[in-house]
Amino acid sequence: MRRFGRIVKVTRSRNFLVKLFTKIEKDPKDLKVVTRKMEIIGVVRDVIGTVEKPYALVKILVPLHIAEDYIRADTYLLSKEEEKKLLRRSSNV
Repeated sequence: MRRFGRIVKVTRSRNFLVKLFTKIEKDPKDLKVVTRKMEIIGVVRDVIGTVEKPYALVKILVPLHIAEDYIRADTYLLSKEEEKKLLRRSSNV
């Protein structure tokens, strides 16, 4: 799990707009976005903005009436391997 960015707002197209903490080295498209508590809240759809100040559009996977509560929350990216481990762990409960 690595730091990704901070949620700035919920867009009219029902995505999170996330201000990224660092420059993007690898394309994060289709990676899951989680909170500090490991709640999956979205999937990266696109990276926009300048190289120096990138933003990401994240498709919201939580109910929209709850999505507003995540504004200003720090987010993290799950690698594909971490996602598989998380899913295995939750299916064993």
